[in-house]
Amino acid sequence: MPHHRPAQPACIDLTHSVAHSGAYFISDLHLSDELPVTLAQFEYFCQHIAATQPALFILGDLFEFWIGDDVCAISDAALRVAQSLKKLNQSGTTIYFVAGNRDFLLQSSYCRQAGMTALPDPCIVRINQQRILLTHGDLLCTDDRGYQRYRRCVHTKWVQRLFLRTPCSWRLKLAQSLRRSSKVKKTTANTPAQYIKQDVVEASAQLWFEKNAVQLIVHGHTHRPQKHNQPYGQRYVLPDWECDHINHIRWGYALLDSTHHEPILRVVHELAL
Repeated sequence: MPHHRPAQPACIDLTHSVAHSGAYFISDLHLSDELPVTLAQFEYFCQHIAATQPALFILGDLFEFWIGDDVCAISDAALRVAQSLKKLNQSGTTIYFVAGNRDFLLQSSYCRQAGMTALPDPCIVRINQQRILLTHGDLLCTDDRGYQRYRRCVHTKWVQRLFLRTPCSWRLKLAQSLRRSSKVKKTTANTPAQYIKQDVVEASAQLWFEKNAVQLIVHGHTHRPQKHNQPYGQRYVLPDWECDHINHIRWGYALLDSTHHEPILRVVHELAL
């Protein structure tokens, strides 16, 4: 059976307005008040690692959930993240944000507070003279038809406006309920078939390579960090971050700078604090 391919969104080419000699790429940090060590690792990263390059691209799921920019009133993590990013930006690093499936409701108010520039998903940028397609990654999981229908629904503007008009307390309870449900699904329905369905379809990625004349795609979402060599280019999957379980520490990034022709993918299994 052929892979299901929803209409591919046209990439917005930002190569003339976004061009840097080097950059870090991160995604899927899932930061929250409940993960203090992961949050501290992110603060360290901003201060000691990200500051060494002129740009940082956050490719979605910076937070475990985002119920609207007014979450800052109830989340210490949201405030600390904004402070770390603002300091990083003021030190000279330009910060870009592509929304993920957990934080697609993050809007302009928080971006301003954190010193971030929002980018569309997908988009094309130029780093070290190379055109790179950036995306969170969920759009490429085209075999998961149920999720793609859900995504189209929640990205509808009127649905978002309606949700954001409800009380913050109600939105928070709903987000917590969905998180509990998601955890149950992961432990009871993680079959090989489901695992494959939730991964990137290489034919869909190949279509993006061909249509957008790029040789590099960088994304997150799947939590399966790896470099994939495809006929038309290389696809880099970023690592997720989890530092609060001492036996399963993982965090990392991709780096592309003037000394390397292709990104360096680094997955770290120990704290750097």
